[in-house]
Amino acid sequence: MWFDQWAPFFDMDKTLAEVDRMLSNVGRPLELRSVPRGTFPAINIYDQGQATVLMAEIPGVKAEDMDVTVLGDTVTLKGRRNSEAANGNRYYRRERGSGDFTRTITLPDAVNPETVKAEYKDGVLAVRMEKAEETKPKKVEIRA
Repeated sequence: MWFDQWAPFFDMDKTLAEVDRMLSNVGRPLELRSVPRGTFPAINIYDQGQATVLMAEIPGVKAEDMDVTVLGDTVTLKGRRNSEAANGNRYYRRERGSGDFTRTITLPDAVNPETVKAEYKDGVLAVRMEKAEETKPKKVEIRA
């Protein structure tokens, strides 16, 4: 029967990309994705109260081939992912890019660059950044 061959979620990614494309032509993109497909490295950013934490998936890159720079409310990740093509391999399919990468992210709050700590383990870069004093909430005393 026809429903044995119907897979409604098989091409969901293509459908979302097509809807994004059509609506962006109208001038009001729906932004079903937060970043374009293939953006490297993939990141998550979350708030830990007094700090902002950035987690980036950067498999296949050595720690010495990466740089993290923090300035005000932006963080920039730079690095180089080497290709296996130098070994003379013939590809049947290639989905992992190689070469230099740079990604600059605007953070929700300014951070204190003196407190930034970065750790790289199992292909995941974790960057913990204490918020700048001027962005932390301050309790105001009410005099009566």
